[in-house]
Amino acid sequence: MKEKFVNSSISFISKYQECDDLKLKRLKYGLEGIYSLIVKISIVLVISILTKTTIETLLFILFYAGIRTFSFGWHAKSNLACWITTILVYNIILLLIINMNFKNYIGYLILGLSLISMILWAPADTPKRPLIRKEARRKSKILSITVVIIYSIIYLFTNSKALKSIILYALLIQTVLINPLTYKITNTRFNNYKYYKKTHE
Repeated sequence: MKEKFVNSSISFISKYQECDDLKLKRLKYGLEGIYSLIVKISIVLVISILTKTTIETLLFILFYAGIRTFSFGWHAKSNLACWITTILVYNIILLLIINMNFKNYIGYLILGLSLISMILWAPADTPKRPLIRKEARRKSKILSITVVIIYSIIYLFTNSKALKSIILYALLIQTVLINPLTYKITNTRFNNYKYYKKTHE
């Protein structure tokens, strides 16, 4: 199914623009990512319907995407590990989190920790996608910090316990995924742009 989607999409795009081998490889990689994302979100939403947490799941997807988009972070190395992580993060742990009532000091601690983490480590790239351009890294860091500040303001002014929990959970997950310790535990190289520069100078 994935191959059919990718090949038909490439055939359609190739009709309207010329693609060399490098462009085709990038296009294929991007289309595979889109297909995988669509399938995973569909499964996550089906599970959320079964567990009656669809609204909470959609909110988490929104808030998590907001911070993940700019700060990047660790990725699972295999498709199986990615599936397990996805279901665990988006469904199982979320189901527990939305029923928890965080004390204010814990909430403030997570917000502060997230902000410090973004200042220190965002954006965190991967071996497959090194963030080579210095200006792009600087913009991503600024945007990551900005998102945390916006989330913090929402957290402080909302009266919804579920929304507060979702914001804290999204930030906490991303804080873990950009932490160098996570990269070390999973045997994944950190700051890959530095390695790229060294091998291409």
